[in-house]
Amino acid sequence: MNCENITTTAASPGDLTDILDLLSQVQLPQDGVAQNVCAFLVARDESSRLIATIGLERHGNTALLRSAAVAPEYQGCGIGSRLTEQLLACATIDGVERIVLLTSTARDFFEKRFGFCATSRAVFDKELAASSEWNLPRCSSAVCMSLDVRK
Repeated sequence: MNCENITTTAASPGDLTDILDLLSQVQLPQDGVAQNVCAFLVARDESSRLIATIGLERHGNTALLRSAAVAPEYQGCGIGSRLTEQLLACATIDGVERIVLLTSTARDFFEKRFGFCATSRAVFDKELAASSEWNLPRCSSAVCMSLDVRK
């Protein structure tokens, strides 16, 4: 594993299979990814293998940050932070006012590095009702976190 020469780009529909494979590998839900793939970012190693991804699911002025995944052998290289920074910057430019996420394993990562705060899911239930990920039974016990990104 080489943490050098990693490129990040906007995802395209051609990346969908690789994104779904990575999400499966790290046991994250795939529901709704195909419908939102153009709002994802991907990272590839020097051999062009997809090694990380992150996406947004926009619902009005609120967006659900989802599918933040890094291949296990590349965890600790800073790729997740890099992709998250890029995604937050793009969301702000695009007029997103708040970003919400659900996590079972990365609360500290999002809280300490990016300032997300734990919040009640009920606050966003109506706004994110159309999200397939939001409504998954396996996500119902996850910690809900939010970040205000208004300029």
